[in-house]
Amino acid sequence: MFSTLVGSRLPPKYQRFFKLPERVESWKAPDTETTPLGRAVSEWFARHRASAGIYRLDSGTEALGARVGLIDHAAKTIDIQSYLIKDDVSGNLVALHLAEAADRGARVRLLMDDALTDDVDAGLLSLDEHPNIEVRVFNPFPRRRSRFISLLANFNILNRRMHNKSFTVDNQVTIVGGRNIADEYYETGGKSEFIDEDLMAIGPLVDNVSDGFDEYWKSPEAIPMDAFDHLVAHSHVEESLDEARRLVAEHRDEPFLKTIDGRLIDRLIDGRLPLFAAEAEIVQDLPEKVRNLVRRRPSVTVDYLMKMVSSAEDELIVISPYFVPQKQGVEFFGALAKKGVRVVIISNSLASTNHASVHAVYARYRKPLLKHGVELFELRPRFESMGHETTVTLHSKVATVDRKRLFVGSFNVDPRSLYLNTEMGMAVESAALASEMADDILGTLPEQAYRLTLSSKGRLQWVLLAGGVEEVITTEPQTSLWRRFRTRLMGLLPIEEQM
Repeated sequence: MFSTLVGSRLPPKYQRFFKLPERVESWKAPDTETTPLGRAVSEWFARHRASAGIYRLDSGTEALGARVGLIDHAAKTIDIQSYLIKDDVSGNLVALHLAEAADRGARVRLLMDDALTDDVDAGLLSLDEHPNIEVRVFNPFPRRRSRFISLLANFNILNRRMHNKSFTVDNQVTIVGGRNIADEYYETGGKSEFIDEDLMAIGPLVDNVSDGFDEYWKSPEAIPMDAFDHLVAHSHVEESLDEARRLVAEHRDEPFLKTIDGRLIDRLIDGRLPLFAAEAEIVQDLPEKVRNLVRRRPSVTVDYLMKMVSSAEDELIVISPYFVPQKQGVEFFGALAKKGVRVVIISNSLASTNHASVHAVYARYRKPLLKHGVELFELRPRFESMGHETTVTLHSKVATVDRKRLFVGSFNVDPRSLYLNTEMGMAVESAALASEMADDILGTLPEQAYRLTLSSKGRLQWVLLAGGVEEVITTEPQTSLWRRFRTRLMGLLPIEEQM
């Protein structure tokens, strides 16, 4: 079904690392209109004139519940493309539901970037044993030596990663955004959490996501997981699933797990889920981007975003957790501000970031941006969550333009997204949704972020609003002297092109 067995030859760059088994080529599922999801989609479009129906997943628990619910309603296919999956509660919960769907006869394709799979190799190999589940890893590292040594020896190849994230079921419903599959993305009540954003969508754009998935799945960089079968010890699939059940059962009384169910998707199928009727499209790089070992012209995603952001006439809001605009980016945003556009940039503070090296480079551009009239905000790192203090990190990648258009995806404003990694996202024309997002973002800034300003002497200041009173801070807030010193040292290194 939707597949054929072919002999597949590894690209020369991998031949010295792996012995590739025969590869089963497959593609998106045709004729899924009669599935439960397909019927729900048809009924929605019978009542609405739009190219897409969009639902915003700004809540982490709802985002995980939507994924689990979609898996549970899958009739034919599940295609998941992700940069990261972890062996934690969320990762095991998703794996269990995938196995149940596969037992029902649904075909599961899981495509992972290989940058961070070493800790989950055994689990992925176990899942791959299921006859209806296939796992592939993109641009894989060798398994016979350390990843650090491999990266040094093959830097131009292994430094380029697949950063795309999509979650598509029956070629009828898709989720696109910034979330990977790990606890910190889903408000699980841990000590650290990521603030993130996804959009769930129905309509013809879902077929575009599936076409893009197929392009990556059949690319020579997508290596079947069982190529590593003899290199990594792993349990049989049933033993691995039993371990997953035990882990999830250990956490069954935790508040977040009690909220994870398929009710949101039940409402979609029953026609009760309030979707934004919108015009929307998928923007995605081709996998060939990782083969360009020298800088070429900007990619599909970059071209699209440049045109979209350049069209701003009144207001531009950009959220990028890793923000390295470089000189041309400062001039670009400054030119928009000069012509009267309100330009708001939101990123991580040094205290909230999980990559101090990126912050070290970003810090060079704060003063120039402020001098050009750009409004700059940085996330405060700690909030109360489920009765205890949680450290939060911004991970959303969002742009809204004039409260009419928006983009949500995997793209950061940095050289890595520009030139090295493949990226994707969803562009939406909807004044209702864009206004809601803009209002939510700007409305939370006073309580959740520092506003950066320049003193009369041109020094950086962080303005904190607490209890209605403004406090001015003159050093990187909530950071130690040692962290600030290390970050300054990193800022002296020639690392900007890799950020």
